[in-house]
Amino acid sequence: MEKNLFKFIWKYSKRQQVIIVLITVLSFPILYVSLELPKRIINEAIGGNTFPKTFLGMEFQQIPYLLALCFAFLGLVVANNVIKYMLNTYKGLTGERMLRRLRYQLYERVLRFRLPHFGRISSGEIIPMITAEVEPVGGFISDAISIPAFQGGTLVVYIVFIFVQDPLLGAAAVALYPIQGYIIPRLQRKVNQLGKQRVRNIRQMSDRIGESIGGIREIHANDTAAFHLADISDRLQTNFEIRFDIFKRKFGIKFLNNFLNQLTPFFFYSIGGYLVIQGNISFGALVAVLAAYKDLAGPWKELLAYYQQLADVQVKYDAVVEQFDPPDIYPVERLDEIDGFSISAGDQIVLQNAAFVGAGSGQNVEAASATIPLSGTTAIIGGEGSGRTQLVQMIAGLLAPSSGRVTMAGREVDELPAAVLGRQFGYIDPTPYVFTGTIRSNLVYGLAHRPLEPLDPEDLNTEELEYRLSEAKITGARGYEIRKRWEDYEAAGAATPEQLDETMVHLVTRVGLGEDVYRMGLQSSAEMHDGDGVSERILAARAAIRDRVTSEPEFGDYVHLWDVDSYNLSASVVENMLFGLPVKNEMTPQALAAVPQIVASIRDAGLHDDLVGVGRRIAETMVELFADISEENDLLSTYSFIPRDEIPEYDAILNRSGKKGAMSDEDKTRLLGLAFMLVPTRHRLGLLTDEIKDKIVAMRGRLRETLDRDMPGQFEFFDEDRLVSSLSIEDNLLFGRPRLDRPKARQSIERFIGEIVDQTGLRDVIMRAGLAFEVGVAGSRLSTGQKQRVALVRMVLRRPAVVFADGLISGTGSNDPVLSFLKETLPDSAIICGMARSDMAGSFDHVIVMREGHLVAEGTPDAVADALSPLRVAAE
Repeated sequence: MEKNLFKFIWKYSKRQQVIIVLITVLSFPILYVSLELPKRIINEAIGGNTFPKTFLGMEFQQIPYLLALCFAFLGLVVANNVIKYMLNTYKGLTGERMLRRLRYQLYERVLRFRLPHFGRISSGEIIPMITAEVEPVGGFISDAISIPAFQGGTLVVYIVFIFVQDPLLGAAAVALYPIQGYIIPRLQRKVNQLGKQRVRNIRQMSDRIGESIGGIREIHANDTAAFHLADISDRLQTNFEIRFDIFKRKFGIKFLNNFLNQLTPFFFYSIGGYLVIQGNISFGALVAVLAAYKDLAGPWKELLAYYQQLADVQVKYDAVVEQFDPPDIYPVERLDEIDGFSISAGDQIVLQNAAFVGAGSGQNVEAASATIPLSGTTAIIGGEGSGRTQLVQMIAGLLAPSSGRVTMAGREVDELPAAVLGRQFGYIDPTPYVFTGTIRSNLVYGLAHRPLEPLDPEDLNTEELEYRLSEAKITGARGYEIRKRWEDYEAAGAATPEQLDETMVHLVTRVGLGEDVYRMGLQSSAEMHDGDGVSERILAARAAIRDRVTSEPEFGDYVHLWDVDSYNLSASVVENMLFGLPVKNEMTPQALAAVPQIVASIRDAGLHDDLVGVGRRIAETMVELFADISEENDLLSTYSFIPRDEIPEYDAILNRSGKKGAMSDEDKTRLLGLAFMLVPTRHRLGLLTDEIKDKIVAMRGRLRETLDRDMPGQFEFFDEDRLVSSLSIEDNLLFGRPRLDRPKARQSIERFIGEIVDQTGLRDVIMRAGLAFEVGVAGSRLSTGQKQRVALVRMVLRRPAVVFADGLISGTGSNDPVLSFLKETLPDSAIICGMARSDMAGSFDHVIVMREGHLVAEGTPDAVADALSPLRVAAE
C-alpha cells in the first residue's frame, strides 16, 4: 500500500483532482467581481451624481444603473452557487469512489494475509478499520486538494481585493497570519499524538468486545461478567481521558485562533476610520473592505480546520497501513492467476528440511524431510503438540515453511496460485467455518470460483450491468459481478442445477446428514415449492395421509385434521375462527383481536361477550397460578398465555372490571386476545362450550367473505385441494394438528408421514427443501457434527485431486465413517489424513509419524510400526 496519504490520493485520483482545481479556479474571477460590485453600487449607483453611466457598453440613468448592478450582483451570486454545487457534487463522487477503492484494497489484503497473521490481529480490530476508521479518510480525499485550492484561492482573492483598496489595510488584514501559522501547528502536534493513542485504545476495546461475544458461553459458565465489565470500564476510562484531553487542546487552539481573528477588526476600525476621515479612502471602500474581511474569516477558518483534519486523517491512514501491510503478505497475483497446472497420479509432495516456527508451544515442525505420493492414502500420525497439524497445513499450502522447502512438481506449494490450491486441493479440520446463509449456499461455496452467466437476464439488464462493471473498474475492483451464477456445475460433475441438487442430496445422505436435512425440509415453508409439479405431489401425499388417518384408528387417534365443518381441538380459537392464518407474522392473536372486521363478525355471531368472558377467566387463572412463579420456570412458557412481565397488567384489568362487562373497550380487546390463544387439548381449562365451538364453525364462511373483501391478500385460508404457503411442508402434508393430549402423537405422525413420503417419492423433494435451511450466524443453528458434515460435503462436491483431513479420523480398525466416505466419493483422489490415534495406520498406504515437532518415521504401516508403539501406549 502507499505509505503516504497524498501519494495514494494522487495515484488514483489525479485526473479528478485536476478537474476539481480547474472548477475552483473558474470561480475566482466571479468571486472577485462579486466583491467589487457592492462598492460600485454604494459609491456610484447610490452615492454618485454624474449620470448617465456606461455599464457593459450601455448607458444608464441612476435608477436603471442601480438595478443593472443589483441584477448583475444577483447573477454572480447564482453563478457562484452553481459552481459550488457542481464542485461539491464532483468532490463527493470522487471521495466516495476513493473510499470504495480503499475499502476494497483493505479487504483484498485481508484475503491475502497468511494464516499466522490472524493470530496476531483479531477480527475485532480489522472490522472497524475497514468500516469505520477509513470513513473520515474517504471524506478527506475529496477535499485533500480542493480545500486548500478553493479556500486558499478565495483567501488570496479577498486579500488582493483589500490591498487594492488600501495597502495599509491589507497589511493589517494579514499581520497576524504568520503568528497563527507558527503557533497552531505546534499545538496540533500533541493532538495528533493523542489521536494515535485513541485509535490504539479503540482497537483494543473492539478486540475485547469481540472476545466477549465469542466467549459468552464461558462468561456465563464462570460468572465472570463483573470481571469483563471492570475491564471494559477501565478501557472506557482511558478513552475518556484521551478524548477529553483532545477536546481541551482542540478548543484551546480554537480559542487562540478566534482571539487573533478578532484583533484584526480593531485595526480596520481605527486605521480605516482615520483614513476615511482624512479622505485617503472612500467610505464605500472601507465598507467593502470590512465586508471582504468578514468573508475572509471563513476561508482562513476552513484552512485551519483542514489542517486539523489532515493531521487526524493522516494518523488514521498511517495506523491502517501499518496493520494492513505486513511484510509476509501473499502477492496479489496469487488471487488472480490461473495457470494450466494440474496434479497427476505420479506427482509427489516433497519436504526438504521443511521447518515451521509457530506462535505457541507444540506448534513447531523441525526440519522435516519426506516424500508423499499423491495417490492412494497417507496418514500423518501424531498427538497434540506433535506439529502434526502444522505439517498437514504446510503440505496443503496453507502455511509457508519458516525454512526449507515444500514442493510439488518442482514448484513451491505455498506459492501456487489460489486457483490451484482452492480447486485441486481440499482441506478440512474439526472446526470448519460455516458461513451465514443456507445449507445449500454452504455446500456450493467450494464451487464459487469465478462468475459465470447471469442467474436471470431479466434480473440484471445490460445497461445496469455495464454501469456496475464500469464503477468497479473506476474504483480498482475486479470485474466480478455477484449477481451472476457462480456455481461451477461441471466441477461437481453436474450439467444443471437439478443435477447439482441431486448430487448434494446423495452426498448429504451418504455423510450421515440426510435425516437432519429431511427434518429441516419438513419444517420449511411450502411457498418456495409451489411449482414444477411439486405441489400436486404434496397434495397427493396429503390425500394418502388423510385416507390413512380416517381409515386406521391407530393413527386417527393422534391427529385432528382440518375440516371446514368441525372444530379443531388442537388449534387455537383464532385459527378455528379464520380457518386459516394471517400472511404476516406480526398479526398475533392480540393484534387480530383489534381488527375491526374480525370483531364485527364476532359480534354478529353473538360470540363477543362469550369470548371476552373466556379471556377474563383465562386471565384470572393465569394471575392466580403464575403471579409468584419466576420467568425461568418451564410451566410459564408451556401453559401461560401471558408473559411474566404482563401479569400485573392483567391483574389491573381484572381489578378495574370488577364485574363482568364493566370494562373499557381496550381491556375487552386484551381479554379477547387471550381467548384467541386458547387451545383446548393443550391448556385443558374446559372454558369452551359446545355452543361456542359451534358458533365459531358457523361464522367461518361469513368471516372469510368479509376479510376477502376488506383485507384482500392478508389472510390465507385452508383448502383441502390447495397448498397453504404459510404452513410448513409437514403441516401441509398432515393438513391438521397433532393431538396435544397424546404423548406419542408427534413420533407416530412423523413415522407414518415418512412412510407416505417414501411411497410418493417426495423424500428427495423435501431434502432439497431442507438444503434451503438457514444455518444462522456462522452456522450457529447447526451442531459441531453437522458443521463437520456440511464441510465434508462442501469439499467432496468439488472433487479435489488431493484431500487433506486433519483431526477427523477417530475410528478404529478400518471402519472410520469419514475415511470410508472419502474413499467412496473420491476414489481417484489422494487422501492425506492427520490423526492422533495409531489404530487406523493399517488402513493407509503410507504413514508419517510426528513426535514433539520431529518427523520420526515414514513408510508403510509395517515399516513404521516401532515408531507407532509409543502412540499406542499413550492412547491406552
